[in-house]
Amino acid sequence: MPKTYTESERENIRRELRAAASLCLKKYGVRHTTVDELVRMVNIPKGTFYLFYDNKESLFLDALSVFVKEEEEKYLAMLEELDENHIVTSLTTVFFEMAISFYESGLYRFLDDNQLNMIMRNLSSEDRASLLHSRDEYIDKILYYFSIEDEDDITSFRVAFNSIFFLMLHDEEIKDMKKALRTLIRGLILQLVE
Repeated sequence: MPKTYTESERENIRRELRAAASLCLKKYGVRHTTVDELVRMVNIPKGTFYLFYDNKESLFLDALSVFVKEEEEKYLAMLEELDENHIVTSLTTVFFEMAISFYESGLYRFLDDNQLNMIMRNLSSEDRASLLHSRDEYIDKILYYFSIEDEDDITSFRVAFNSIFFLMLHDEEIKDMKKALRTLIRGLILQLVE
């Protein structure tokens, strides 16, 4: 008979599995992350993993969803407290911190089509649609903060921000990725507030 867990224990296990998934995603990528590695890191039996997730891909999706929700709240709050006298510097800082947080979480691997395709294969059609939608929705919510009404402008800025995030996939080839990210983000912010 499987062990029963309190709701608090269940949430702790989910949180630990999401953290392990992020670490593994950053370190190994999707293909080389195994359920065995994840349960070893969290110190739970393998069968317990399947009480929470159907497969590792479902865990990765959950990790991304929770990350986006938490980050969205954090950055929208930061946008509310901007220094209006130094708007470009303040916005650059907010978007730079957003990009670095995404990078350090390991979830930037979702931007790699090969990694994304491996995840998509084992997700339900509903989860696949949710994943693709969440990538764009996150940036759109931030952009709507600026009261941009033109759909073409919103699309252009979303594509530009996504392009900046794609640099993370080439972090080993870029000498000072953080400096490059900050510079590119500042340039985009200058266009945004123009």
